[in-house]
This record gives sequence, structure tokens and C-alpha cells, in this order.
Amino acid sequence: MTSILITIFTFLLILISIFMILVVLMQRASSSGGLGTAFGGGLADSAFGTDTGNILTKTTVYSAMAFFIISFGLYLGYMSMLGETSDLKLLLPDIQQSDATGTGF
Repeated sequence: MTSILITIFTFLLILISIFMILVVLMQRASSSGGLGTAFGGGLADSAFGTDTGNILTKTTVYSAMAFFIISFGLYLGYMSMLGETSDLKLLLPDIQQSDATGTGF
């Protein structure tokens, strides 16, 4: 069950990442131009009207929050799945004690 949820949330994280990239590219560029105008920064003005800056800013903030919450949830899911399937002591490397001569090798 856990692996199915992890797969669904991973797919959702990919979609949110793509959406957030597109929203950032739609934002108005600074006065010097740049990448925003190259990728259609003025297109958002005609789509959302005069309040474009606020809508795109809020959308960027909400998508970034969703990105971080889902990323943290996936981290917890992977740690939970790791704890269920194996003993954590088996994952640690076996470190040999050095001998009394001080060489350590």
C-alpha cells in the first residue's frame, strides 16, 4: 500500500514541478528583458488581465508550498518503507577496530 501511495505522490510531484516551471516562465520579466520575454512573458497579461502579477505570484507561492510538502511527505514515506523492510543496523558499514600498535591498518 505504501509503494502505491509513493508512486502516486511522485507522479504528482513531477506534475507540480512542471507546472511551477511554467508559471515562473510566464511571469513578467524585469525591465531589462531576458528569459521572461523570450518565453512569452507578455502572454500572461492577455490571459489574466490587469491583475496578472498577483495571480502568478500567488500561484507560484502555492505551488512551491505544495512542492515542499509533497517532497517532505515522500521523504517520510521512503524512510517508513525502509524501516519496514530491513533492519537499519544492517545498512551501516562494518568498521574494523585498529590494533594496539597505532597503525590502524
